[in-house]
Amino acid sequence: MLSLVSIKAVYTSGSKFKKIVQALARINDEGLFHFSSDGLTSWLFSPDKTILGIFKVSSTAFEELSVDSDITLTVNMSELSKVLRRSTRNDKIILQYSTGVSYMRVTLVDEKTGVERSFDVSSGESEENEVKEIKMNPTVRFIVSANDIDTLVKDAKLVGDVIKITGKDNQITAEVSGEEKYYQWIMKKDSPLQEVSIDEESTSSYSLSSLRSTIEPITTIAESVNLEFTTDYPLKIEFSISGPEEFVMYIAPVSS
Repeated sequence: MLSLVSIKAVYTSGSKFKKIVQALARINDEGLFHFSSDGLTSWLFSPDKTILGIFKVSSTAFEELSVDSDITLTVNMSELSKVLRRSTRNDKIILQYSTGVSYMRVTLVDEKTGVERSFDVSSGESEENEVKEIKMNPTVRFIVSANDIDTLVKDAKLVGDVIKITGKDNQITAEVSGEEKYYQWIMKKDSPLQEVSIDEESTSSYSLSSLRSTIEPITTIAESVNLEFTTDYPLKIEFSISGPEEFVMYIAPVSS
C-alpha cells in the first residue's frame, strides 16, 4: 500500500537559503532533500564525483516543520536556484510536497507586505535516505575568515587552475604556478589564520575552478571557514554560518 506523505517547511532565513542553494546548484543540477522531524539534510555529488556538498538544517531553524514521515526527494537544483534568485531579504520560504505530485512547491512570502508568490520545482521521491560522508583522518587543520578564503581563491585563479596547499611548521603555504607566473601566500597564526593545527607535514593539490565556483556564494554569508586535509586526500571545507545551519564541502585532490 502506498504511504502518503505530506511536508511543509517554513524557513525564515531566505537570503541564507538562497546562497547555499546557489552553491549546491553549481555542483550538480540535481540534489537530494531528506526531510524528517529532525530537520532537512541536502546533499549532492558533482557529475564526475570530485565534489560532495552537504547542507544540514536542524528543526529549530524552521518557523514551522510538518513531516508526516521521513522522506527523500530528488530536487532540480537548477530550477530551485532560479526560483530563489527571485526572493528578497524580506521573504521567508515555504517548501511543500505531497506524495503523488511531480514537484515541490516553493512559496516566497514577503513578511512586510504579506505578498505570496509560488513556484513549482521539479521533484520526485527517492529511496536514498542518508548521506554517506567521507571519512577523514586529517593531519592539517586551519581556520580563516570567509573574506580571506575568497581573496585566496580569486588571487590564485589569476595565475593557474591548480592550487597546492602545504601544512608545515605551524604555517600554511598556498602556491599556484602558471606559464611564467607564480603565486604564493604563506599564512601563519593571526596572519591571517585564526587557528592552525598540523600533526605532520602534508601537501595536496586541488582544482581552483571547483573551489571558486562552489564557495563564491557562501563566503557572503559565512563568518569563517574551517579547512582540513592530509596528503593526497580530499579537502574538507566547513563553513561557519551563524545559526543552526551546517554547510560542508569535500573536494577531491588533483595532480599538481
